[in-house]
Amino acid sequence: MEPYVTYHFNTMAPAQAFEMQSTAAAPAFGGIMFLANIAITVALILGFGEIILRTLARWFIYKKAKIKSYKALIPLYNTYNDVKLAWDGTWALIYVLAPLFIGLLGLCANAWQSTAVSLFTLIGSMFMCVVYVIYCIKLSKAFGHKEGWAVGLIFLNTIFMLMIGLGASKYRRNEKKALPAEAPTEAPAAQ
Repeated sequence: MEPYVTYHFNTMAPAQAFEMQSTAAAPAFGGIMFLANIAITVALILGFGEIILRTLARWFIYKKAKIKSYKALIPLYNTYNDVKLAWDGTWALIYVLAPLFIGLLGLCANAWQSTAVSLFTLIGSMFMCVVYVIYCIKLSKAFGHKEGWAVGLIFLNTIFMLMIGLGASKYRRNEKKALPAEAPTEAPAAQ
């Protein structure tokens, strides 16, 4: 008769121990991974759809502002043109380059484990949020809308950009303000 043998996890080979432990939780883990894959797929589809809608909105907005529409397809340059709709070129350049600089600082803060750089990154990010709000207000005014429209641009940007691009809004930033009519001068009385 053969002797009775018991196996303990500490005496088994590591691969066998892992296999025995993982098979018990396999059905639950597989269900969670399936749901995670569905969530990621839906997020990707919605993300790509948002990119397409934003590009389409920019295309029509540029057409209204008499900017060549193909510029909506060029990354970073389209952001520069978006900001140029509301501000002068200098602010537009700062608005495009500042997030890149702040993002680089954020990466350095993680690598250097520096509290000062992390604080500067946080302050820079808050500054960019304020600049974004001001940009939305100026953009809504550039197309003849009030501050309520700016709130829509802040929170539902893609939808309101589409409404500007496809709606009846006209780009008014470059229109010259009419000078007040001069009072007619009276001819000197003949003596």
